[in-house]
Amino acid sequence: MMAINKGNLRLLCLLSCYFFFISLSNSESDTLKQGQQLQDGQHLVSAEGTFMLGFFSPGNWKKQYLGIWYNIPDYENATSFDNRKVVWVANRNIPISEQSGVLEIDELGQLKISVNGGSSITLSNSSVQSENSASATLLDSGNFVLKELDSDGSTKRILWQSFDYPTDTLLPGMKLGMNLKTGHLWSLTSWISENIPAEGSFSLTIGVGFNGSSQLIIWWKRSVYWTSGVWQNGRFELLPVLSNEGYQYHNFSYISNDDEKYFTYSLNGNHTLERYMLNSRGAIAEATGLAPFGACSYKFDLGCVEQQLPECRNKNDRFEPRKGLIKAGLGVKFDGSYNLSLFDCEAMCLNNCSCKAYAFFANDSQSGCEIWSKEMRFTENNSEGREIYVLYHSKQGEDLKKEVSYFEFNLSGTY
Repeated sequence: MMAINKGNLRLLCLLSCYFFFISLSNSESDTLKQGQQLQDGQHLVSAEGTFMLGFFSPGNWKKQYLGIWYNIPDYENATSFDNRKVVWVANRNIPISEQSGVLEIDELGQLKISVNGGSSITLSNSSVQSENSASATLLDSGNFVLKELDSDGSTKRILWQSFDYPTDTLLPGMKLGMNLKTGHLWSLTSWISENIPAEGSFSLTIGVGFNGSSQLIIWWKRSVYWTSGVWQNGRFELLPVLSNEGYQYHNFSYISNDDEKYFTYSLNGNHTLERYMLNSRGAIAEATGLAPFGACSYKFDLGCVEQQLPECRNKNDRFEPRKGLIKAGLGVKFDGSYNLSLFDCEAMCLNNCSCKAYAFFANDSQSGCEIWSKEMRFTENNSEGREIYVLYHSKQGEDLKKEVSYFEFNLSGTY
């Protein structure tokens, strides 16, 4: 038998370790163990392949987020990565530099995103009692669960789970409500736009104690925007479509006891893509095509709370998009720490009696609005330029239509 000297033995060990880590990075697992790292381009995939977890950059942004999305390439006819597949984002308000993120479980058992050459973002604060006893698994429910394990590999306790920290999406099995013992709130918060996962202006909660009852509430900033009415007899008073009678494969439940109050739902059968999502305009859309509810910016639906407008505006006033080049006239910009959404821009213009048009702008570090109240010359061009929204003003009973030159118009006139 050929003798193996110490140098060869050391080389053999290094090669074994190298191929071990190469195989780990190239294979798809549903679990991240303590001591392992998940880097850009690597993913966790749930056992049945329903969900995928990894780093992504929405749209053309250079910033990076850790998220969970549906592992279905042609979902909603998407030919490439589609932001509409994303159901959860870990660092939605703290994006990191492109290709710099690493997900790991540190020596204390804490789940964190480490940034190459920078600081880290800690997702969980609980510590394990023994070394190498923590692991995090992506489940087929879409829940990402950090566990402390016993010596035999069984679950000792749950340290943290993504279902406790929703973003804009409610999946089957998730809770929408409050833990009355700890004060922890399960709520949805909209994205700023389709390409910016940061917290937007709308949130969906259970209004525990609101008007002496429990109901779904959409808030716009600190104002009530829409309410579902009281839950009774298996349905919400102002939302009859969301009931067990209306869905053959849904089971809706409202749980209320001394420990917690929450709304949840489960599914009968295999409906993989089922979810509810709070969009950037405050409407709740369902994946299977149900017309959105809470869509108060499109129509005055049941539960919508009428917003107070200045006397100069009429509830029939509307904005129409125009794309083209601004030839003269600077608008007033609002950006920086505001993190404004397109809906916020519309509301800002509508509540400013001198505002005649607005535009939304965003980059990978901030978003904001530009509004015009003085003269602006604009050349319409559908193939280039930016999109602005022009106010069409109407008095009660008057036709909203306004003759606008196709090539050029001037916003100094009265609309």
